[in-house]
Amino acid sequence: MTKAISIGHVLAWPFLLPGNVACDALGLGQHQNLVRMLVNSLIWTVLGVIVVALAV
Repeated sequence: MTKAISIGHVLAWPFLLPGNVACDALGLGQHQNLVRMLVNSLIWTVLGVIVVALAV
């Protein structure tokens, strides 16, 4: 049987990638979801500020 991947999973994957990479690099197990959320928030907020600053 094949493993089905939803369209939502495919669309979310690039946005969750920075947090997944950070958690894998740190080898986290217990608090992985919290660290993933914090890293993703930091990366995407900084990127958004840079884009807005360049657009002005």
